[in-house]
Amino acid sequence: MRKSELSDGQILGLDITEGRAQRRIIVIRRGDEVTAFENRCPHAGWPLDTFDGRFLTTETGGLICAAHMAVFDARSGACLGGPGQGRGLTRLAVQLDGERWLISGLALPAE
Repeated sequence: MRKSELSDGQILGLDITEGRAQRRIIVIRRGDEVTAFENRCPHAGWPLDTFDGRFLTTETGGLICAAHMAVFDARSGACLGGPGQGRGLTRLAVQLDGERWLISGLALPAE
């Protein structure tokens, strides 16, 4: 994914294929900062997004698990409340390689 394809404030869910395995990922951009997490709630293992692919957020930008309403910090992945207290989201390394975002060393697909 090119840097310009992820707008400021956007939360995007992606499915990335690695060999036979598929990873569900959340990518969040705030200004020049991009964070990424496994799209899996630590409470029940379900994706955080709704059935139609939207991500719920608090007024302060926290991510809300659509299944059980646990709230996670969008920068660190820490659980701020609800089920799963003490267990946060799995954060993935993000870096910019030229004009493409790399998550854990994998280039995100161009949209």
